[in-house]
Amino acid sequence: MTRTLPARVERPPKPIEPPLRARPARSKKRGSPWFYMAPSLVVLGALTIGPAIFVLYSAFRNDRVLGGVGRFVGFDNFVTALTNPSTQHSFLVTIAFVVVVVALEMAAGFALALPLSGQTRANKVGAAIMLLPFAVTPAAAAIVFKQLLNPNFGWIGYYLGFLGLPPGTDLLSDPTTAWLMLVILDMWQWTPFIALILMAGLQSLPLEPREAAMVDGASSAQMFWHITLPQMIPFLSIAVVLRAIQAFKTFDSFKILTGGGPGDSTEIINLGIYRIGLQTFNVGLACALGVIFLILLSLLVPLLQKVIGRRADPEEMS
Repeated sequence: MTRTLPARVERPPKPIEPPLRARPARSKKRGSPWFYMAPSLVVLGALTIGPAIFVLYSAFRNDRVLGGVGRFVGFDNFVTALTNPSTQHSFLVTIAFVVVVVALEMAAGFALALPLSGQTRANKVGAAIMLLPFAVTPAAAAIVFKQLLNPNFGWIGYYLGFLGLPPGTDLLSDPTTAWLMLVILDMWQWTPFIALILMAGLQSLPLEPREAAMVDGASSAQMFWHITLPQMIPFLSIAVVLRAIQAFKTFDSFKILTGGGPGDSTEIINLGIYRIGLQTFNVGLACALGVIFLILLSLLVPLLQKVIGRRADPEEMS
């Protein structure tokens, strides 16, 4: 018996596909990145580099706004600024203000950050409310605060009257109370900034060391001093440096609340530069003061980083 093979089914030939055309090469972008960055660089130079060069140039001249073109005087402006007793007093007042407000705001900010660092809905609402003073411009806050301190119709004097304060007392006319009001205003304005940085630091800390300490029977105070606080040193360093730089630039609250008074008890260096440059129009001396102030900040900021942040290195923390 012979087997019959099935008939072979021929498939239709495949259509001949046209040859693929080579894709056109992407056109290279013409022009340099500097060409596109040029407008921003021009604006940046006009707003920062240009004024900086003008300040350095004028610091070695005796230019005056209303006195015509001055001449080169070398380091005379710097010698006058450093030997003037009022300028020395202004530098000391500025440093004292920065030390006091930064220390108090660090303590208050840490006290606020500890209970608000938990990831709960109530803490999120509390953190949002806490940041409201930080959203107010310093000038607006100083104007409102000055009205509250008005001896005739201010709310603060009225409520302090229940504590024995004589009616009509001007709290800004006494050096002690004027300083106290300036510190309170600055704390109200900038403590949320410190608390925000420390809250972020507390939320990023690992939980394993605390859990191990709880197993070993450590108390809350021991865990704070030996675990939480050492781990927070880098964040504390960042907060201190940023807040110190901002505190050295304080001007609005002093100008609006006290104007440097009573007397010269609250005359900070920024007010001195303002008076010399924009009231007596001695541009050269004002620029020299600005350069000295810049040098002071350039020396203090690395010192703060070295003193406060030296334990931020993991090798040193071990």
